[in-house]
Amino acid sequence: MTTLVEKAEALHLDGIGADLVGVAEVDGYESYGLVKSRFDELSIPRTVWVFKRVLLVTLAVYTGYVCEGFELGAGGAIIANAGFIKQFGDGSTGVRALDATWVSTWSALLNVGQIVTFTHISWFADKYGRKTSFYLAWAWLVVGCTFLNTAKSPSVWALGKLCNGAGIGVLQVTCQVYVMEISPNRIRGGMVTLQSIWSNIGGIICAVMMQQLNKKHADDYLLAMRIIWVPVGLMIVFWAFVPESPWFHARHGNKEKAMKAMKQLYGGVDGYDFEEEYGIIERTIAHERDVLAETPSVVHVFKGLNLKRTLTVMVLAVTQQLCGLAIISTYSTYFFSLAGLDDPFLGSVILSCCNLLAVLLWAGSVDKLGRRTIINTCQTATCGILFIVGGLHWSGATTGNASAGTALLVICCFWTFFFTIIAMSYYVFSAELPSALLRVKTGPVTFFTNSVMGIATCYATPPMLLALDLKTGFVYGAFSVPICVILWLYLPETKGRSAAEIDELYERKIPAWRWSKTATAAEGQMHAVVEVKGGVKFAQTSIHHQKANKAGEP
Repeated sequence: MTTLVEKAEALHLDGIGADLVGVAEVDGYESYGLVKSRFDELSIPRTVWVFKRVLLVTLAVYTGYVCEGFELGAGGAIIANAGFIKQFGDGSTGVRALDATWVSTWSALLNVGQIVTFTHISWFADKYGRKTSFYLAWAWLVVGCTFLNTAKSPSVWALGKLCNGAGIGVLQVTCQVYVMEISPNRIRGGMVTLQSIWSNIGGIICAVMMQQLNKKHADDYLLAMRIIWVPVGLMIVFWAFVPESPWFHARHGNKEKAMKAMKQLYGGVDGYDFEEEYGIIERTIAHERDVLAETPSVVHVFKGLNLKRTLTVMVLAVTQQLCGLAIISTYSTYFFSLAGLDDPFLGSVILSCCNLLAVLLWAGSVDKLGRRTIINTCQTATCGILFIVGGLHWSGATTGNASAGTALLVICCFWTFFFTIIAMSYYVFSAELPSALLRVKTGPVTFFTNSVMGIATCYATPPMLLALDLKTGFVYGAFSVPICVILWLYLPETKGRSAAEIDELYERKIPAWRWSKTATAAEGQMHAVVEVKGGVKFAQTSIHHQKANKAGEP
């Protein structure tokens, strides 16, 4: 590496961060100017405390995920409610029952709704902003919830599912990107994961409510639908106070608005140099524009190194659907009914609690322990569990053997724990791996893959369960094995890396398993600036002493 400190010392210290700091070179790769924040030197607990306002903004942004968790949970549970069957079932055969085609269609339409928004949300979010996209999601959810609360026929219920799916689709694309753009690199993984906490809270509320409805108000399924208006109302209140992403304004060359947004997010943080931090954003975007050499479009996510980044996230998207999501989660109540559990709703509640436990553990460890090893280990474990589930077919779990049924529930709890971590990693990597210029454009592509696969599994799983019952685990286990191999080979470690560092590691073609041990030019440049200008801790201590001296303290 070149002697960056000497070059930096030749400049005015006040200009560091706003002007070029010299050139850092590693393995022939050159980095110009500071592209990694000095706040990356802080510990994780200290970063959380210093950026607590960003944490609150993130929690506000993710309020909408309560709706997602509630909607996804209700989809598999409400179809077993007596009141719902009475309203939407077909009694032509003498026994009122739901039409299997409608059941599959309702689940599939959530994914279809997401596809509807994926056709335009990247353009919308890049042109009008992330915050405006949040309002678009809210509008879709209001329309969807209105349909669900007034539906008297299967077709109107289907329209509600379609609109809710569209709203969830907007949230999935824009929320992760927004949080990625405002979060400090040191705690970015945990911040993105907060959406899963809200989602699981919604899922638990739904599961508990459906269990109580089944016992006490079997004919009043609409009570659950009315509750969903609470998070919908909270969303619009919280989002009114959320600032636009500084990265969005920087991409449009509007420094004044970007600085205003940064002051709303980071104002009051000791030692925070707004010019320096804005310079990091500006130089990262400028470098990516130079590499792209064209106006960014959806086509570019499939070109050059961006193709590798896109395909990696796509594999994680497909993993969600092929790891048994439909059999153990989407149709959990139905699945446990086939397994002979006396209270299948209780099984769904237990799985929701396992989800929440996994989310909390992941959120607390992802920025400390990293992503790659944990995710790949969980993927490997999930493969094994699916084969065990299939093997339980011969244990009597579906023919009244209570011990086998309990064993199935325990195994499914482990599956839920591991799968939840895999699912959360998808949201983290869908925000981290794409380049800054192509983040919002890559999201719809990978989410589209997830949705198409979701439609396929929604239609294929119910008849598969009827024909194979627990042996369905073998089918999903077989699909999961090659995905497991691919992830071990191509999923990189992005813990603590800035957007510019991720660009650099891809441009240097560093193998995925070596990312965590590879020094970057961006990292070296940041350390050089710390030596010259002082680290954040030093700046904070100096400010503290200045304030103390003014107050006449020792």
